[in-house]
Amino acid sequence: MVDHDDRVFEARVVRTSLLTPVMRRVVLGGAGLAEFGSSGHPDEWLQLFIPPGAVGLPGPDPLNRWYSVRRWDRASRELTVDIVVHDHGVATRWAERAQPGDTISVSAPAGRFGPAPDTEWVLVVADQTALPAASRILEELPAGQPAYAILEAPGPDCVLPIPSAAELNVSWLFHPTPAQLGSPLTPATRVFSMPAGPGYVWMAGEASCSRDIRRYVRHELGWKPVRYDIVGYWRPEAERYQRRYRAIEGRVGEIWDQGQARGKDTETIADEIYAVMETHGL
Repeated sequence: MVDHDDRVFEARVVRTSLLTPVMRRVVLGGAGLAEFGSSGHPDEWLQLFIPPGAVGLPGPDPLNRWYSVRRWDRASRELTVDIVVHDHGVATRWAERAQPGDTISVSAPAGRFGPAPDTEWVLVVADQTALPAASRILEELPAGQPAYAILEAPGPDCVLPIPSAAELNVSWLFHPTPAQLGSPLTPATRVFSMPAGPGYVWMAGEASCSRDIRRYVRHELGWKPVRYDIVGYWRPEAERYQRRYRAIEGRVGEIWDQGQARGKDTETIADEIYAVMETHGL
């Protein structure tokens, strides 16, 4: 279940560091986070409200971007966000320019990772953008929990340590041009030998890859929604995609509203929406 909290908090940059050539860590703190609290889900996310002036843009309205909460330390009141840096993007510019003392607003976090109580093993699949959430999930698994991770990075120099008390087996795959479709995560997930017993798959990454893995888990393996959570985080050529999506946006809204009115579960509605999108090449 996704938690909803409309509060916004003011934070200050405490420190920044470069974790890998493509991942920058920003630690936020300050009195404005006094009432901030975790949703309790290790995959939680929030909005960063980036001041336009901080990235050299005009205008008074902040630019909101969604990011995972890598860590929330209640005792020190420090909020850690890891941001993939690339050659464009507002968040990249902000992360690269951020200095201690800079201010930024953040939303309250929300999350939904939640294996069923009878889950015997967990599989986490993530590309570079989802590594912060994946790392936290694996870090917070209980001691002795059988767990597997299939993780994608541009190259060996972008591999991150994954501390975990779980019985964890990690496989790293390298994809030096992630903006080009054809992620190795899809074939790797298909050939992964699912252990016996009830499991749980969490996956996040590029949207078409996520959709392919969802199709495999839901329709080919026949798993129920309680056994997986698969999310699309991003798309290449997002602006071009949005222009094409607007042509069917009304129809997508109708399918959602009608499905809700008829009591359909969200995964069944998603099947219908994806079918429409695919007929339009989306």
